Amino acid sequence: MSLQTKHIYEFGPLRLDAGEHLLLRDGEAVPLTPKAFDLLLAMVERHGRLLEKEELLKKVWPDAFVEEANLASNISQLRKALGDGENGQRYIETAPKRGYRFVANVKKVEDDRAEQTIREQPGSQSAA
Repeated sequence: MSLQTKHIYEFGPLRLDAGEHLLLRDGEAVPLTPKAFDLLLAMVERHGRLLEKEELLKKVWPDAFVEEANLASNISQLRKALGDGENGQRYIETAPKRGYRFVANVKKVEDDRAEQTIREQPGSQSAA
């Protein structure tokens, strides 16, 4: 039986659940296209590190030829969805002609629900 790891990240009022492909703001779902979500996840997983444009294009669109304008458009959508720049909150920094960096403080949340599910499987308790 495999134990599936839940990757959940929190930054500001937002919570990113990689397993559920869900971004929440104060418990409410924030709509994102699948590619915008993949782009956000790639950046959050490597927060604080500059991700080159080419690296992001290969990660998010591995089997397609995509122009940089597509990447820039998705970054713009993410900034709007995250509320980047609102109330002084910064999430995505642009390194001109190079790439992007996720600059918000990110907290990785340990989710032990998957572990509990394994322990509560029928037949896993000894019969008394």
